[in-house]
Amino acid sequence: MCEIIARCGFRCDLCLIYRDNLKKDPKNRQRFRDALEKYYGDKLTLEQCYCDGCLTDDSEHPVLITADCKIRPCVVAKGIENCASCDLYPCPDIKKKFFSRRRVEKIHGAPIPDDVYKLFVMPYEAKRVLSKTRQKKKPR
Repeated sequence: MCEIIARCGFRCDLCLIYRDNLKKDPKNRQRFRDALEKYYGDKLTLEQCYCDGCLTDDSEHPVLITADCKIRPCVVAKGIENCASCDLYPCPDIKKKFFSRRRVEKIHGAPIPDDVYKLFVMPYEAKRVLSKTRQKKKPR
């Protein structure tokens, strides 16, 4: 699967509960739910552990992991690809989505093993992804 960057900078292609990844391995719902509770302190039902991805057209009525997300409607209203193209980047709303290994370790209260980082933190490191995207867009 090619790189899929959500409007906020999350990497859908790396997310266990992105629809295409769930088709490959339905057990990812359980793994995601358990990790979300253990490392982030959030609780979801198995049914809630599914996402069509925010790049899905509204006419398709997508199911999104964060239905109350402020980023998607903002990016769509501005007609931009993602927050990397926004003149107001980084706004307070996107800063809330800036997860990192250090931030998750602080929430969890212990170091995160590399395999856990790759599955449950790296896909959501929006700041890293958006900064890289902004660098590519800068005129040389």
